[in-house]
Amino acid sequence: MLDLSFKKFTRELNERRYDGPQSSSEFKKLSPKMKAAILDIYSMINKASDPIISKIEGIIKIASRKHGVSTYDIEDYFDNELIK
Repeated sequence: MLDLSFKKFTRELNERRYDGPQSSSEFKKLSPKMKAAILDIYSMINKASDPIISKIEGIIKIASRKHGVSTYDIEDYFDNELIK
């Protein structure tokens, strides 16, 4: 089930890009490290050229290493963001 939500997220990235989720309730619940990682991911997505879908896993891995958070936590955040 988690894979389906994450796949939905990657599909939606191709449809729209925006500055970030700062106003969402899920984002406000995150630790400062996770917030920095998520904002970094959105920044990298906005700078990436198309097709973005093939690059999303690499972007998440880079952000997780850079900010010291797990890729599972990042993917879980995006799943929760899409569910609400």
